[in-house]
Amino acid sequence: MSCRTCSGTLKRVMSLLAASCLVGCKPTSSPAKHTSLPAVQVLKVQEASPEKVVFVGHYGTGRTIPLAPTQAGRLTTLSVVSGQYVHQGDVLAIFEDRLLLEVAAQAQGEVDAARAELNQAAATYKRSRGLDAIGGVSSGTVEERASSWRLAQGKYKSAQAALTQAQIQVAETRIRAPEDGRIISVTGVPGSLVGAGSEIVRMSAGLPEVRFKVPSSSFWTVGDAAEVSVPVGQKSQSVHAVIKEIGAVDDASQTQDVKLILDQPLPVAVSSLVTVSLVPHDVSHVVRVPLTALVSDDQTHGHLWGVTEGQEPHLVLRRVQVAGVRGADALVEGLTAGERIVTNGDASLHQDQAVQCISQVSER
Repeated sequence: MSCRTCSGTLKRVMSLLAASCLVGCKPTSSPAKHTSLPAVQVLKVQEASPEKVVFVGHYGTGRTIPLAPTQAGRLTTLSVVSGQYVHQGDVLAIFEDRLLLEVAAQAQGEVDAARAELNQAAATYKRSRGLDAIGGVSSGTVEERASSWRLAQGKYKSAQAALTQAQIQVAETRIRAPEDGRIISVTGVPGSLVGAGSEIVRMSAGLPEVRFKVPSSSFWTVGDAAEVSVPVGQKSQSVHAVIKEIGAVDDASQTQDVKLILDQPLPVAVSSLVTVSLVPHDVSHVVRVPLTALVSDDQTHGHLWGVTEGQEPHLVLRRVQVAGVRGADALVEGLTAGERIVTNGDASLHQDQAVQCISQVSER
Protein backbone atom coordinates (compact mmCIF):
# COMPACT_ATOMS: atom_id res chain seq x y z
CA MET A 1 0.00 0.00 0.00
CA SER A 2 1.30 3.48 -0.91
CA CYS A 3 1.86 6.20 1.62
CA ARG A 4 -0.80 8.41 -0.03
CA THR A 5 -3.47 5.73 0.48
CA CYS A 6 -2.61 5.25 4.14
CA SER A 7 -2.78 8.96 4.77
CA GLY A 8 -6.31 9.24 3.30
CA THR A 9 -7.59 6.32 5.35
CA LEU A 10 -6.21 7.78 8.57
CA LYS A 11 -7.95 11.13 7.95
CA ARG A 12 -11.35 9.43 7.50
CA VAL A 13 -10.97 7.42 10.73
CA MET A 14 -10.07 10.51 12.76
CA SER A 15 -13.08 12.40 11.36
CA LEU A 16 -15.44 9.59 12.44
CA LEU A 17 -13.94 9.46 15.94
CA ALA A 18 -14.36 13.21 16.38
CA ALA A 19 -17.98 13.08 15.23
CA SER A 20 -18.80 10.22 17.60
CA CYS A 21 -17.31 12.13 20.53
CA LEU A 22 -19.41 15.19 19.76
CA VAL A 23 -22.55 13.09 19.57
CA GLY A 24 -21.85 11.32 22.85
CA CYS A 25 -21.20 14.56 24.70
CA LYS A 26 -24.36 16.38 23.53
CA PRO A 27 -26.60 17.08 26.59
CA THR A 28 -30.35 16.30 26.61
CA SER A 29 -32.44 19.47 26.90
CA SER A 30 -35.69 18.06 28.38
CA PRO A 31 -34.40 17.07 31.85
CA ALA A 32 -32.76 20.45 32.33
CA LYS A 33 -35.94 22.20 31.29
CA HIS A 34 -38.08 19.94 33.57
CA THR A 35 -35.99 20.46 36.68
CA SER A 36 -36.19 24.25 36.36
CA LEU A 37 -39.99 24.32 36.89
CA PRO A 38 -41.39 25.00 40.42
CA ALA A 39 -42.81 21.86 42.01
CA VAL A 40 -46.36 22.05 43.45
CA GLN A 41 -48.60 19.55 45.22
CA VAL A 42 -52.10 19.33 43.73
CA LEU A 43 -55.43 17.68 44.48
CA LYS A 44 -58.78 17.26 42.79
CA VAL A 45 -61.64 18.94 44.65
CA GLN A 46 -65.04 17.34 45.15
CA GLU A 47 -68.45 18.67 46.15
CA ALA A 48 -68.92 19.01 49.90
CA SER A 49 -71.20 16.34 51.36
CA PRO A 50 -73.98 17.42 53.79
CA GLU A 51 -72.86 17.18 57.39
CA LYS A 52 -74.65 18.18 60.59
CA VAL A 53 -72.73 20.48 62.89
CA VAL A 54 -73.18 19.94 66.63
CA PHE A 55 -73.00 22.55 69.42
CA VAL A 56 -73.79 22.60 73.14
CA GLY A 57 -76.42 25.10 74.33
CA HIS A 58 -78.34 26.17 77.42
CA TYR A 59 -82.06 25.42 77.65
CA GLY A 60 -84.39 28.15 78.91
CA THR A 61 -87.67 29.97 78.37
CA GLY A 62 -88.73 33.41 77.28
CA ARG A 63 -89.01 34.81 80.82
CA THR A 64 -88.85 34.01 84.52
CA ILE A 65 -91.55 35.03 87.02
CA PRO A 66 -90.81 35.57 90.73
CA LEU A 67 -93.84 34.85 92.95
CA ALA A 68 -94.31 36.53 96.36
CA PRO A 69 -97.16 37.37 98.75
CA THR A 70 -98.71 40.85 98.57
CA GLN A 71 -99.12 40.92 102.36
CA ALA A 72 -97.07 39.60 105.24
CA GLY A 73 -98.13 36.30 106.75
CA ARG A 74 -97.17 32.81 107.85
CA LEU A 75 -96.51 30.29 105.06
CA THR A 76 -98.41 27.09 105.88
CA THR A 77 -98.16 24.97 102.71
CA LEU A 78 -95.85 24.63 99.70
CA SER A 79 -97.30 22.26 97.09
CA VAL A 80 -94.57 22.38 94.37
CA VAL A 81 -90.92 21.38 93.97
CA SER A 82 -88.18 22.61 91.69
CA GLY A 83 -88.52 21.29 88.13
CA GLN A 84 -92.27 20.63 88.40
CA TYR A 85 -94.47 21.69 85.46
CA VAL A 86 -97.57 23.66 86.51
CA HIS A 87 -100.64 24.99 84.75
CA GLN A 88 -102.25 28.41 84.98
CA GLY A 89 -104.33 28.71 88.17
CA ASP A 90 -102.62 25.86 90.07
CA VAL A 91 -102.14 26.64 93.79
CA LEU A 92 -98.42 26.73 94.55
CA ALA A 93 -98.44 27.94 98.18
CA ILE A 94 -100.92 28.77 100.97
CA PHE A 95 -100.61 31.34 103.78
CA GLU A 96 -102.48 31.36 107.07
CA ASP A 97 -105.93 32.89 106.47
CA ARG A 98 -107.90 32.40 109.73
CA LEU A 99 -108.02 36.09 110.70
CA LEU A 100 -108.76 37.15 107.15
CA LEU A 101 -111.65 34.71 106.94
CA GLU A 102 -113.09 36.26 110.13
CA VAL A 103 -112.79 39.72 108.61
CA ALA A 104 -114.51 38.52 105.45
CA ALA A 105 -117.36 36.96 107.48
CA GLN A 106 -117.84 40.21 109.40
CA ALA A 107 -117.90 42.15 106.15
CA GLN A 108 -120.52 39.78 104.78
CA GLY A 109 -122.70 40.40 107.87
CA GLU A 110 -122.43 44.15 107.38
CA VAL A 111 -123.48 43.74 103.77
CA ASP A 112 -126.52 41.73 104.81
CA ALA A 113 -127.51 44.35 107.41
CA ALA A 114 -127.02 47.21 104.97
CA ARG A 115 -129.12 45.41 102.38
CA ALA A 116 -131.99 44.96 104.86
CA GLU A 117 -131.81 48.63 105.88
CA LEU A 118 -131.81 49.66 102.25
CA ASN A 119 -134.86 47.53 101.44
CA GLN A 120 -136.78 48.99 104.43
CA ALA A 121 -135.88 52.58 103.53
CA ALA A 122 -136.87 52.00 99.92
CA ALA A 123 -140.28 50.57 100.92
CA THR A 124 -141.01 53.44 103.36
CA TYR A 125 -140.13 56.07 100.77
CA LYS A 126 -142.26 54.31 98.14
CA ARG A 127 -145.34 54.33 100.42
CA SER A 128 -144.85 58.04 101.22
CA ARG A 129 -144.65 59.28 97.64
CA GLY A 130 -147.84 61.17 96.67
CA LEU A 131 -149.31 61.30 100.17
CA ASP A 132 -148.13 64.88 100.65
CA ALA A 133 -150.35 65.95 97.75
CA ILE A 134 -153.50 64.75 99.53
CA GLY A 135 -152.40 65.82 102.98
CA GLY A 136 -151.60 62.32 104.27
CA VAL A 137 -148.03 63.34 105.25
CA SER A 138 -146.13 66.54 105.04
CA SER A 139 -143.70 67.31 102.27
CA GLY A 140 -140.92 67.46 104.84
CA THR A 141 -141.61 63.91 105.92
CA VAL A 142 -141.48 62.65 102.35
CA GLU A 143 -138.15 64.38 101.78
CA GLU A 144 -136.78 62.97 105.02
CA ARG A 145 -137.72 59.43 103.98
CA ALA A 146 -136.08 59.99 100.57
CA SER A 147 -132.85 61.04 102.30
CA SER A 148 -132.96 57.93 104.49
CA TRP A 149 -133.30 55.79 101.35
CA ARG A 150 -130.31 57.47 99.69
CA LEU A 151 -128.25 57.09 102.88
CA ALA A 152 -129.10 53.38 103.02
CA GLN A 153 -127.92 53.02 99.41
CA GLY A 154 -124.55 54.54 100.35
CA LYS A 155 -124.13 52.27 103.36
CA TYR A 156 -124.89 49.23 101.24
CA LYS A 157 -122.32 50.16 98.60
CA SER A 158 -119.71 50.81 101.28
CA ALA A 159 -120.41 47.42 102.90
CA GLN A 160 -120.11 45.70 99.51
CA ALA A 161 -116.72 47.37 98.89
CA ALA A 162 -115.45 46.24 102.30
CA LEU A 163 -116.57 42.68 101.58
CA THR A 164 -114.84 42.69 98.18
CA GLN A 165 -111.59 43.88 99.76
CA ALA A 166 -111.78 41.18 102.44
CA GLN A 167 -112.40 38.52 99.82
CA ILE A 168 -109.39 39.72 97.80
CA GLN A 169 -107.17 39.46 100.87
CA VAL A 170 -108.39 35.92 101.48
CA ALA A 171 -107.73 34.99 97.83
CA GLU A 172 -104.21 36.42 98.08
CA THR A 173 -103.31 33.86 100.72
CA ARG A 174 -103.21 31.39 97.81
CA ILE A 175 -100.22 31.86 95.49
CA ARG A 176 -101.30 30.61 92.06
CA ALA A 177 -99.43 30.04 88.80
CA PRO A 178 -100.13 33.06 86.54
CA GLU A 179 -99.61 30.90 83.43
CA ASP A 180 -98.31 27.53 82.32
CA GLY A 181 -94.65 27.00 83.12
CA ARG A 182 -92.01 25.12 85.07
CA ILE A 183 -90.86 25.76 88.65
CA ILE A 184 -87.23 26.92 88.68
CA SER A 185 -86.68 27.31 92.42
CA VAL A 186 -88.52 27.12 95.75
CA THR A 187 -87.12 29.35 98.52
CA GLY A 188 -90.09 29.51 100.89
CA VAL A 189 -90.14 27.39 104.07
CA PRO A 190 -93.48 26.18 105.49
CA GLY A 191 -94.12 27.59 108.98
CA SER A 192 -91.98 30.70 108.47
CA LEU A 193 -93.13 34.32 108.51
CA VAL A 194 -92.79 35.91 105.08
CA GLY A 195 -92.79 39.64 104.42
CA ALA A 196 -94.84 41.27 101.70
CA GLY A 197 -92.99 41.08 98.39
CA SER A 198 -90.51 38.40 99.54
CA GLU A 199 -90.02 35.77 96.81
CA ILE A 200 -90.95 32.19 97.75
CA VAL A 201 -91.20 30.54 94.29
CA ARG A 202 -89.71 31.32 90.87
CA MET A 203 -91.06 29.84 87.65
CA SER A 204 -90.21 29.98 83.97
CA ALA A 205 -92.80 30.65 81.31
CA GLY A 206 -93.08 31.52 77.66
CA LEU A 207 -91.75 29.76 74.58
CA PRO A 208 -88.94 27.24 75.19
CA GLU A 209 -85.62 28.41 73.78
CA VAL A 210 -81.94 27.44 73.57
CA ARG A 211 -78.96 29.81 73.43
CA PHE A 212 -75.49 28.87 72.17
CA LYS A 213 -72.50 30.32 70.29
CA VAL A 214 -71.21 29.70 66.76
CA PRO A 215 -68.00 30.86 65.00
CA SER A 216 -68.30 34.19 63.23
CA SER A 217 -67.49 32.49 59.91
CA SER A 218 -70.64 30.36 60.10
CA PHE A 219 -73.21 30.72 57.34
CA TRP A 220 -76.49 29.97 59.19
CA THR A 221 -79.28 32.55 59.09
CA VAL A 222 -82.55 33.33 60.87
CA GLY A 223 -85.16 30.70 60.00
CA ASP A 224 -82.72 27.81 59.53
CA ALA A 225 -83.78 24.50 61.06
CA ALA A 226 -82.13 22.69 63.97
CA GLU A 227 -82.62 19.68 66.24
CA VAL A 228 -82.29 19.97 70.02
CA SER A 229 -81.82 16.77 72.00
CA VAL A 230 -81.36 15.67 75.61
CA PRO A 231 -80.75 12.22 77.12
CA VAL A 232 -83.90 10.78 78.71
CA GLY A 233 -83.13 7.56 80.55
CA GLN A 234 -81.38 5.25 78.11
CA LYS A 235 -82.68 7.16 75.06
CA SER A 236 -82.37 10.62 73.56
CA GLN A 237 -85.37 12.90 73.00
CA SER A 238 -85.19 15.40 70.15
CA VAL A 239 -87.28 18.48 69.40
CA HIS A 240 -87.38 20.50 66.19
CA ALA A 241 -86.35 24.15 66.44
CA VAL A 242 -85.60 27.17 64.24
CA ILE A 243 -83.09 30.01 64.57
CA LYS A 244 -84.90 33.10 65.91
CA GLU A 245 -82.00 35.51 66.47
CA ILE A 246 -78.30 35.79 65.59
CA GLY A 247 -76.24 38.32 67.52
CA ALA A 248 -73.38 40.52 66.39
CA VAL A 249 -69.82 39.18 66.18
CA ASP A 250 -67.89 39.44 69.44
CA ASP A 251 -64.49 40.96 68.60
CA ALA A 252 -62.68 39.15 71.41
CA SER A 253 -63.95 35.60 70.79
CA GLN A 254 -65.00 35.94 67.14
CA THR A 255 -68.28 34.18 67.95
CA GLN A 256 -71.97 35.01 67.62
CA ASP A 257 -74.85 34.31 70.02
CA VAL A 258 -77.68 32.26 68.49
CA LYS A 259 -81.21 31.88 69.89
CA LEU A 260 -83.43 28.93 68.94
CA ILE A 261 -87.19 28.65 69.46
CA LEU A 262 -88.36 25.07 70.10
CA ASP A 263 -91.62 23.55 68.85
CA GLN A 264 -92.34 22.15 72.33
CA PRO A 265 -90.75 22.15 75.80
CA LEU A 266 -88.11 19.62 76.83
CA PRO A 267 -88.44 17.55 80.03
CA VAL A 268 -85.41 19.21 81.64
CA ALA A 269 -84.81 22.04 84.08
CA VAL A 270 -84.03 25.57 82.94
CA SER A 271 -80.29 26.16 82.33
CA SER A 272 -79.72 22.47 81.52
CA LEU A 273 -77.14 21.67 78.83
CA VAL A 274 -78.59 20.35 75.56
CA THR A 275 -77.18 19.23 72.22
CA VAL A 276 -77.92 21.37 69.16
CA SER A 277 -77.57 19.87 65.68
CA LEU A 278 -77.79 22.43 62.91
CA VAL A 279 -79.17 21.07 59.66
CA PRO A 280 -76.74 21.90 56.80
CA HIS A 281 -77.64 24.14 53.91
CA ASP A 282 -77.94 22.81 50.39
CA VAL A 283 -74.23 22.39 49.67
CA SER A 284 -74.47 21.73 45.92
CA HIS A 285 -71.81 23.74 44.03
CA VAL A 286 -69.83 24.02 47.26
CA VAL A 287 -66.48 22.20 47.41
CA ARG A 288 -63.96 21.54 50.17
CA VAL A 289 -60.42 22.91 49.85
CA PRO A 290 -57.58 22.92 52.39
CA LEU A 291 -57.30 26.13 54.36
CA THR A 292 -53.60 26.14 53.38
CA ALA A 293 -54.59 26.53 49.72
CA LEU A 294 -56.82 29.54 50.32
CA VAL A 295 -55.61 33.15 50.43
CA SER A 296 -58.23 35.36 52.09
CA ASP A 297 -59.20 38.67 50.48
CA ASP A 298 -61.84 39.53 53.14
CA GLN A 299 -64.20 37.66 55.49
CA THR A 300 -66.15 35.98 52.68
CA HIS A 301 -63.87 36.09 49.62
CA GLY A 302 -60.47 34.66 48.70
CA HIS A 303 -58.42 33.17 45.89
CA LEU A 304 -56.27 30.11 45.17
CA TRP A 305 -54.29 28.57 42.32
CA GLY A 306 -55.84 26.15 39.87
CA VAL A 307 -53.73 23.84 37.67
CA THR A 308 -54.51 23.11 34.02
CA GLU A 309 -54.60 19.57 32.64
CA GLY A 310 -52.13 18.22 30.07
CA GLN A 311 -48.41 17.48 29.79
CA GLU A 312 -47.43 21.10 30.45
CA PRO A 313 -49.63 22.28 33.37
CA HIS A 314 -49.92 25.99 34.09
CA LEU A 315 -51.32 28.00 37.00
CA VAL A 316 -54.71 29.71 36.78
CA LEU A 317 -55.88 32.23 39.42
CA ARG A 318 -59.28 31.20 40.76
CA ARG A 319 -61.35 33.57 42.91
CA VAL A 320 -63.84 31.95 45.28
CA GLN A 321 -66.48 32.86 47.86
CA VAL A 322 -66.09 31.32 51.31
CA ALA A 323 -69.31 29.63 52.53
CA GLY A 324 -67.96 28.24 55.80
CA VAL A 325 -65.33 26.17 57.55
CA ARG A 326 -65.34 22.43 58.23
CA GLY A 327 -62.39 21.23 60.27
CA ALA A 328 -59.13 22.01 58.43
CA ASP A 329 -61.01 22.76 55.20
CA ALA A 330 -62.88 25.73 53.81
CA LEU A 331 -66.22 25.37 52.02
CA VAL A 332 -66.03 27.55 48.91
CA GLU A 333 -68.13 28.44 45.88
CA GLY A 334 -66.61 29.16 42.46
CA LEU A 335 -64.88 25.87 41.70
CA THR A 336 -66.10 22.83 39.78
CA ALA A 337 -65.82 19.31 41.16
CA GLY A 338 -62.80 17.58 39.62
CA GLU A 339 -60.68 20.70 39.20
CA ARG A 340 -57.04 20.49 40.27
CA ILE A 341 -55.74 23.08 42.73
CA VAL A 342 -52.44 23.79 44.47
CA THR A 343 -52.65 22.70 48.11
CA ASN A 344 -50.18 25.30 49.45
CA GLY A 345 -50.18 28.88 48.19
CA ASP A 346 -46.84 30.59 47.57
CA ALA A 347 -46.16 34.28 47.03
CA SER A 348 -43.79 33.44 44.15
CA LEU A 349 -46.53 31.81 42.06
CA HIS A 350 -48.14 33.84 39.27
CA GLN A 351 -50.72 33.57 36.50
CA ASP A 352 -49.92 31.21 33.57
CA GLN A 353 -46.75 29.99 35.29
CA ALA A 354 -45.64 26.52 34.17
CA VAL A 355 -45.28 24.11 37.07
CA GLN A 356 -44.27 20.57 37.84
CA CYS A 357 -46.95 18.53 39.65
CA ILE A 358 -44.92 16.37 41.98
CA SER A 359 -47.85 14.53 43.58
CA GLN A 360 -51.60 14.42 43.86
CA VAL A 361 -53.03 13.98 47.37
CA SER A 362 -56.33 12.31 48.18
CA GLU A 363 -59.42 13.98 46.75
CA ARG A 364 -61.43 16.32 48.99
